[in-house]
Amino acid sequence: MALPIPKIESRALKYGYASARVNSMKGALIDEGSFDEMIRVRTVDGMMELLQRTTYKNDFADAGGHTGSQVLEIASARNFSRTVAKILRLAPRGDVPAVKALLRKWDLLNMKMLIHARMEGLGYLDIKQYLFNVGGITPEECERIMKTEGDELFNELKKTQLGREMLSLSTAAFSKNMRDIFNNALKNMNTFVQLESILDAYTYLFMDKGLVQVGGKDIEAIRRVLRMEIDAKNILIIERLKKHGFTKDEIPKYLIKGGTLRKSFIDKLMETSDTQALLSLIRSRFGKLEMKEGEVSLTNLEIALEKALAAEKTAAFHRSILSLGVVLGFVLIKEEEMNNLRKIAKAKEFNIPEPEVREMLVIV
Repeated sequence: MALPIPKIESRALKYGYASARVNSMKGALIDEGSFDEMIRVRTVDGMMELLQRTTYKNDFADAGGHTGSQVLEIASARNFSRTVAKILRLAPRGDVPAVKALLRKWDLLNMKMLIHARMEGLGYLDIKQYLFNVGGITPEECERIMKTEGDELFNELKKTQLGREMLSLSTAAFSKNMRDIFNNALKNMNTFVQLESILDAYTYLFMDKGLVQVGGKDIEAIRRVLRMEIDAKNILIIERLKKHGFTKDEIPKYLIKGGTLRKSFIDKLMETSDTQALLSLIRSRFGKLEMKEGEVSLTNLEIALEKALAAEKTAAFHRSILSLGVVLGFVLIKEEEMNNLRKIAKAKEFNIPEPEVREMLVIV
C-alpha cells in the first residue's frame, strides 16, 4: 500500500509550477523607478514610448481613433485581460473557479461601464475597447445590453452567465428589488448610484464564495483584504454623501453590503464632523492609514485608503507560499499597476504637478 504524500510535497506538486511562473511575471511588473520616469516625461505619447520596453508594447495597436489617456486606458485593459487569461491557464484545474470568482470584479465593472455609457447616449462601439475581456460576459452580450431598452435591461442580463450567477446568489425578494433598480437605472442618477452599490456588493459576494471553497490561511488573508476594500468604499461613500447634504437616514441604502463595519461604526462616521475624530475612527479599522490631520479631503482620504489597502495586498502576496494565494495576490497587484498607469496619464492631461502625481500612486 502506497504511503500518502506529505502535505508540503502535495502543495509543491500542485502549486510549484504556477507559483514559479507567477513570481516570474511579478518580476516583469513596472517598478517604482519606471513609474517615476513616466511621470517626468511631458506627454502621454512620451509615456507610451517608455511602455514599449514593457509587456504593454503590443497593446497600443488599433486604438480606433482614440488619443491621449484614452489610448493608455484601452492598452491597460487589454494588458490586464491578457494577463488574467494566462493566470487562468496556470492555475490548477480545481482552483480555476476561485480565480474566475475573483475576476467577476471586472465583469461587473464592465456592466457599470455599459449602463453609464447608455446614460451618456453612447453606443457599444464607443466603449467596446475599454471593456475587460475576462469571460463572464461576452462581447456579443455586451452589445445586446447596449441596445436594450431600459425596462428590458434586467431580462437581458439574466441571459448571460454573469446574470445567472448573480441570481443564484439572490433571494427572491432581492432579485425583484434588483430588477426594479436595473430597469430604472437609466432614468435617474440616484437609481444608478444605488445600482452601482448592488453591483459592488455582488463583486464581493462572487469573490468570497469562490475563495471560501478553496479555504486555507493564505486565502483567508485575501478574503480579509477584499472585506477591507468594501469598508474603504463605504467610508468614502459616507463622506461624499455627507458633503452633498444627504441625511443619516438616506445614506445606508447607498452602502455596499459585505464589509466588516458595524452599524455603531457607521453611525459614528455619519455623525462625525471633527477631522481628528474622523481620522481616529478610520484608523481604528485601517491601522496602516498614513494621513496628517491637515490633509483631510476626499481625494487625500481616497489615496490614503488605497495605499493602506495596497500594503495589505502586498503582505497577502508575500505571505503566500505554494498556494493559490500567490496567484490571486498577483492579480490584485497587477490591478494596482494598471490603476497607476491610468492615474499618470490623466494627470498629464490635467497638468497636475509631478510631486502630486507621485503622491497619488500606489506602489506595491
